Amino acid sequence: MKVVDFATTTNQEYWLKEIEKSDWRAAPYLCSVIRDNKLKELYGETTRVLLLVEDDRLVSFCTYAEQDEIPDPSLTPWVGFVYTFPEFRGKKRMGKLLEHVYSLAKKDGHKTIYISTEEVDLYEKYGFTFWKTMKNNWDEETRVYRMEIVDMDYGDIIGKEVSGTIDRPLGSSHPHHPDLVYLINYGYVDGVFADDGDEQDVYVFGTDKPIQTYKGKVVAVIHRLNDCEDKWIVSLDGTPLDRDMILQATEFQEQYFMGELYL
Repeated sequence: MKVVDFATTTNQEYWLKEIEKSDWRAAPYLCSVIRDNKLKELYGETTRVLLLVEDDRLVSFCTYAEQDEIPDPSLTPWVGFVYTFPEFRGKKRMGKLLEHVYSLAKKDGHKTIYISTEEVDLYEKYGFTFWKTMKNNWDEETRVYRMEIVDMDYGDIIGKEVSGTIDRPLGSSHPHHPDLVYLINYGYVDGVFADDGDEQDVYVFGTDKPIQTYKGKVVAVIHRLNDCEDKWIVSLDGTPLDRDMILQATEFQEQYFMGELYL
């Protein structure tokens, strides 16, 4: 799966028809706004429509917009028109879109992202917190959530020599989710505890065989945006690892979380 910007797609009418297949009344409105070239007029010049796609299938979509339905220009940017198709629900696919929005907002220099919604106990799963109830453009009350954008400092961790135990070796299955097979050795640092109270988790690179223990150097950290624990990336021989290599190798598990990679 990948996130694409609607504006850069080569078959825009196809994707508009895919959006219109949703069972949500806001989808046809979004499509009409796009077809009438009013998206930026209504929601801001930098507004984008983002699509999470799997080959030619539309999984989820949303907007990353300067403004949404709250008439307060001081609040920006907004996530809007968030929708996931029923067959993909329950797998936190929406998180990949929100993760992408987070990276765009951070690149644009923002400190906070907002969502206006009637949903309760949904966006909390993706790192958002309820802020307050506000009036929208139609004088209706809506719940506004926000998510802070942070810059983490791992200067005291990256480059650190660590050793520990592999409790989920390459090829093994997750103890509670048998369909999740570990494509890389996964374990923890002996004697170092994370924010969840358990020993610090690590992905260990540098071997294509299952192992029981390891010793190596931390070369990167995955900071999870919607979880209380980070994941350290360990290289057995200390060799720096390519960003894409790390993301691809850990996707089997990290696809269910929102995260940001620090090298």
